[in-house]
Amino acid sequence: MEVVEGLMTQSAQLREAAYLSDQNYDQQIRETVASLRHVISKKSLAAFASNASLLDHFDPVADSLVYLFLLRAQIQAFQEESRENVPPALLPPGNLWSRIVTYLRAFDPVQVRYAGQEWRQLVEIVAQAAQVVSKPILAVRPVRDAMLRLDPSCAVFTSTHLLLVRLCLRARAYTHALPVLDKYVCHFPTSISHATSKFPVLPCAAHDSSLSFITETSGISSKLAYKDYLQYFLLGGMIYMALKQWGKAAHYLGVVISMPTAGPISMIMVEAYKKWILVKLLENGKVSSPSNLIPSHTAKLYQSLARPYVNLAHSFQRGDLENLEAEVDAGRDIWCTDHNMGLVSQVLSAFSKHTVMGIRQTFAALTVKELADQASSMRMSDEATESAIASFIMSGAVKATLVQHSSGTSSTMLRFSAARSSPQFSDESKAQACLARESQSLGALMESLHEIGHHMGLSNEFVDGMQRGQIWANADDANTGIGEDAGLEIDEDLMGEVP
Repeated sequence: MEVVEGLMTQSAQLREAAYLSDQNYDQQIRETVASLRHVISKKSLAAFASNASLLDHFDPVADSLVYLFLLRAQIQAFQEESRENVPPALLPPGNLWSRIVTYLRAFDPVQVRYAGQEWRQLVEIVAQAAQVVSKPILAVRPVRDAMLRLDPSCAVFTSTHLLLVRLCLRARAYTHALPVLDKYVCHFPTSISHATSKFPVLPCAAHDSSLSFITETSGISSKLAYKDYLQYFLLGGMIYMALKQWGKAAHYLGVVISMPTAGPISMIMVEAYKKWILVKLLENGKVSSPSNLIPSHTAKLYQSLARPYVNLAHSFQRGDLENLEAEVDAGRDIWCTDHNMGLVSQVLSAFSKHTVMGIRQTFAALTVKELADQASSMRMSDEATESAIASFIMSGAVKATLVQHSSGTSSTMLRFSAARSSPQFSDESKAQACLARESQSLGALMESLHEIGHHMGLSNEFVDGMQRGQIWANADDANTGIGEDAGLEIDEDLMGEVP
């Protein structure tokens, strides 16, 4: 028990140091981490690692560092005993699993900044354990809560960002990813040499930006490659698609297809472009230019590699239902191979809605019969047209009202509502809350843009990288495919299951 008593003494000293200056606290934490890593490497806790009551002597919040290393020691002991990366003792709903999940929701984020590698390994082992029992949903909230606890802004992109969206897609727990997906990713972990005088050098000090303590050497993120960033936004876009948030999905996919690359575009970018076309049709019934950042030769390459999707979009925008149906049937094997059949089916279903929305640009009001005549490509009876319009109105897709004559002999009248009368802003308090949220988001974004500009101006490495046309550490990854995410080729038919 001498080793355990020594850990209790160290933890008590660390608690006392928290009331001292940042310099003293930093020194004490570093000494504690060095000592704990030495204890782990020498396996001094081997005799106690399997003791379930060992952790009862420490508090996961006040003794976060010691508790973290004790968990790592127990996991390591069980791994060596079972010779498995995820030993049975770690699987949910076991005692060790429960302790880890509790810890990830309660740890002291300041202390953990000094043990980023151990923290990340703990997060990753939770994800692995949940997938071993085929229940990734069990890891979604612990991983997400751990991310937000360590860095509430989530502004620095890490390998855990990608881990979270993968888990959410596998578990179909789409809404659980939103607290992270809805935040702006503005930075990548940098080397300590990139830190400026604006940021305190001590991880335990108060920081305006998590960029100060999430660095390449902090261990909070594993080494990132070019494709990791692309995959995060592709998979994030798929989550927004599942939730039918087409605008956000288009934005995420747009980040992927407009990503600068030194060589040919990757398969991930082509996959994003195909989905982007379908999402833009679902969002507003037309496909605009992807981005001014995409060179013309890249845009032509996209269109060449996604020709069936481009043809589908042209038929949709021309308002030719017969031709659209023919394109859908002709490309059925392609949609299924690309796992986009669900999205294509929704595009076909959305044709009538966007046809009605297009007529709104010309008419303020008209009868259902007149609308059926105007939208002859919809090929529906007056009754079916009225029923379809009623469903569009109830879903909020079309702002209008249906007015029936008291005698019931005349055709029902459709009156489009003015945009300014939209109920979204009819309540002043809701409008003010919306403006406050947007103002806060804009402020955070502007601060991050200032930081980016400052770092770009000081970094010789960035300038050299831009001159070479490649700023990623591993340029070979630029042309890799979906890779390990092959298991996430989820047929978007599931999108229809989300309310």
